[in-house]
Amino acid sequence: MIKLLEGMRVVELASFMMGPIAGRVLGEWGAEVIKVEPALKQTMNPKEGDGDMIRGAGMARAIVNGDPCVYQFVNGNKKSVCLDTHTPEGVQAMVDLCLSADVVISHLRPKDAKKLGVDYESLSQKKPGIIVASTSGYGTSGPDADRGGFDAVAFAARSGMISGLSPSGEPFVPYYGMGDVTSGTYLATAILAAYVHKLKTGEGEEVVTSLYGSALYTAGVPVMTSVYGDPYPTPREAQFPTAKPFKCGDGKWIYLMANIWETAIIDLCKIMDMPEDAKTRWPNYFAASKDKAEITAILDREFAKHPRDYWLEKLAGTRIPFDIIADFTDIQKDTQAWEAGFLYKTEVEGYETGIPVAPAQFKHAGKAEVRMNYPGDHTVEELKKIGYSDEKVQELLSSGVATQLDPETYEYDRFDITKPGTTYNMIMGGMKM
Repeated sequence: MIKLLEGMRVVELASFMMGPIAGRVLGEWGAEVIKVEPALKQTMNPKEGDGDMIRGAGMARAIVNGDPCVYQFVNGNKKSVCLDTHTPEGVQAMVDLCLSADVVISHLRPKDAKKLGVDYESLSQKKPGIIVASTSGYGTSGPDADRGGFDAVAFAARSGMISGLSPSGEPFVPYYGMGDVTSGTYLATAILAAYVHKLKTGEGEEVVTSLYGSALYTAGVPVMTSVYGDPYPTPREAQFPTAKPFKCGDGKWIYLMANIWETAIIDLCKIMDMPEDAKTRWPNYFAASKDKAEITAILDREFAKHPRDYWLEKLAGTRIPFDIIADFTDIQKDTQAWEAGFLYKTEVEGYETGIPVAPAQFKHAGKAEVRMNYPGDHTVEELKKIGYSDEKVQELLSSGVATQLDPETYEYDRFDITKPGTTYNMIMGGMKM
């Protein structure tokens, strides 16, 4: 377990993925992260509450017992407190939790955060030095500042990524979280910068990260070079001959990324049947670029002669950067991912899987772990921690303002899409995964 951020207390007022990813990163590195979720009502209406909407709201391709993989990935290493924030008592408890924290992560729109008293101005007046980190679709100023944003639109579509990565001309549909995970990780980085400043000066900070801004940073190179006329999407035939994918004899693909032609041509001549005059005809990058179509045709012919495993062995002895073009299904079987510590083995309702960990390894701090939570499993503990008496906690539980999961009575199966007749199965029209 990593304890680098031990002593940092974070309260998370966020659902879906962007804000929670920031909390996930901080929690994985040792911070105490308390996730505030809607009170448990055992209903399919998200507005009425049933914990975080993505626990069983169809955000994952596979939903088993109300614990979809997307929730586990985004919300590992957190404590869960369930409150009904449609009540004054629930709002007050949420504010009190925020005031107990060093950092508050929120996905609320500014006007809603202000109304609830969990915006930076309201919280900093009561607790100077607090850090309030918020998410947005398009930033805090400009004509689209008030628009909400999802990663597919504000991150992938608006930034040019979809068009820039769709050589066929038909826009691809990005996977859930493509922009949220990236933007949430940037938000965690910004929070840590503000936290370091707080430790040195005692000053708090308001931090805002947007999907659109994160996308432009992620796609910084093509965003800048587009003014030079660089073509995006880049068709395969326009790519440098050793910086593109090749189809092997068994139908599997491999990707070469060798822009240093002077060494690449030497290595290629050793492992495949290149023209005898290749080194003299194409002595440098510019000569190879001029005849890239001819060279590509030669390489296509050569790679088609043997299966991918053959070429992996041959390329391993060269200076040419290369790798397989993998499917998502390949990752769980990837020895490199496991041995490098990029995946953490866990079980999600009977299914053994590897959860990707935050993208950093530490020499002395230990290895990452991903601990799971259930809705409201820390409600009582955290309310008592901020000074609520046993009587007050019981009052909130009895009224339904605060709830804590009872594993014996909580009806997980109503979310199980694999079982006919369950509420979720019927709502989704019997959709099969």
